[in-house]
Amino acid sequence: MLEQPERYRVEFASGTAASVAKRRSFRDLERNDIERDLPGWPPRPAFRVRGFLGNLGVHVLSITTGLLMLPLHIIADALGSPASSDKRGKLEERENEVDDFPVIWAGVGQTARTLPWQLDPSRRDWRTVTELELDGPDGLVRILSYEDTAQGNRFLSWGGGMKTPGSETVLWSVPREEIVGAELKRFSMAESDFRLSFRDGSWTRLASSPHGAQRIVALLGQGTLESDPTLPRP
Repeated sequence: MLEQPERYRVEFASGTAASVAKRRSFRDLERNDIERDLPGWPPRPAFRVRGFLGNLGVHVLSITTGLLMLPLHIIADALGSPASSDKRGKLEERENEVDDFPVIWAGVGQTARTLPWQLDPSRRDWRTVTELELDGPDGLVRILSYEDTAQGNRFLSWGGGMKTPGSETVLWSVPREEIVGAELKRFSMAESDFRLSFRDGSWTRLASSPHGAQRIVALLGQGTLESDPTLPRP
């Protein structure tokens, strides 16, 4: 019996620093915004880095949320099921993690620009799930989507969790040899972000579960990135 390719939920990563929290940008090799140039993408408000007051608001919200969650952590610990909050690792690239947060870095015609807009959680329906399929028998790496049967809304859901029959579709595929590198990005919650580098020098920053990110990097992390002095090094 043939083994099925491994599949993991993925989406474009979101910033975790206060200046870019829950935001992401799409850049060319000169760090110009390319969102409006991506064909077929639903429009979204332009990316902006938060100023002082915006940063302060993010910190206040984080502290307030932590205080509200504290009783739940105490109860869970008393019941023998300690709930430890996710931790963020060391800052690696200030220009790409604090001052900006690109999730696509690509020149005209380069591979990362072909990634589907459904990877962006702010553009798709909240029931849409996107998955990365690794090393299929035909040598392709794919991104697929399907609709979940979850009930509720974007902020609170209950029930469901099953795949809606007939909803699965292939959004994107690339030959495995076009992916020449993959690495975990430490400056993310529980190290769930990772970067895929393509042969032409473009790259994307995606997020999965911590286990999914580790498996994807382990399976796709071989290869040598073509030298390009215009690119920020991964």
